[in-house]
Amino acid sequence: MTRGSSAPTVAGRAGEPLVYPGPAPAERLVSVPTPVVVVRDELAPGEVLTDAIWALLEPTGALAACVELGTGTFGHLPFVFPAIGADPAMPVSFTEPHVAPGPAMVLSGSGTVGYRFGERFTHTHATWLDARGRLRGGHLLPEARVGDVPIEVVLRALPGAEQLSDNDPETGMPAFTPRRVEGPVRQALEDSPRAVISRVLPGVYLDEAVLRVCREAGFAKARVRASLGSTVGARLLAEDGEIHEVAWPAVEFTQLVGGADLSGPEPVVELQGTLVDIYGEVHNGVIALGENPVAVTFELYVEEIL
Repeated sequence: MTRGSSAPTVAGRAGEPLVYPGPAPAERLVSVPTPVVVVRDELAPGEVLTDAIWALLEPTGALAACVELGTGTFGHLPFVFPAIGADPAMPVSFTEPHVAPGPAMVLSGSGTVGYRFGERFTHTHATWLDARGRLRGGHLLPEARVGDVPIEVVLRALPGAEQLSDNDPETGMPAFTPRRVEGPVRQALEDSPRAVISRVLPGVYLDEAVLRVCREAGFAKARVRASLGSTVGARLLAEDGEIHEVAWPAVEFTQLVGGADLSGPEPVVELQGTLVDIYGEVHNGVIALGENPVAVTFELYVEEIL
């Protein structure tokens, strides 16, 4: 699932796996199967984004969730997006914080809900139109607030898992890692849809991660949604069949959607994404298979289709 690469420099290319100075675990995909409780609601105006999401999650009894954002507005919207690191051994960084001119109309977004150092935490990426009509996107900072128009949300509570964010020794950057949860809540939901929440580590290709998750879970068909993270730049299929290359060293996906079908003689996986590059530009496209390795981490949600 990973391919060799020399240590990166500022001359690296999109699609070439990064190598970090920290210890690299042999297992590059951490997955937890879980039932799912779907909650469709709105985030109330003026609420801090994390608080509003947790208010929807808490009644389910789950400790983790995946979130999809729909239409609505952000009021106060501080954010960052990827940048080239100052140290060639640590090529990926973030920009200084920006604040979007508000109100900002949400176009799409994905989030992972869990805990960081014992505190409730939400990792959220989104795209929006700001008050000047500009298309923007990025990694939302904890102070982000819902605007005057409630934000539609689909929350998938995961009672079989918890998500714990910590500083990753390999990359030196924060990352959520799922862990299995056993208990009466999970037993009561045995008839709910089956899903797998995964952390995909650096160097693993997105499509290969999806196929491995499906094989190990026994999913003949599955959908991908509510997934976010970074890849080494990006390589997308253009209209003319050529590859559209988005700048190295990293892009951040505000959403990754698609599906996989393993029921035929040859497995099929199709993925599309919305992503933000190191210039703050937003791109949409079909993911070129075998061309998009994870840069820092990817939070992947795969749900069985019956």
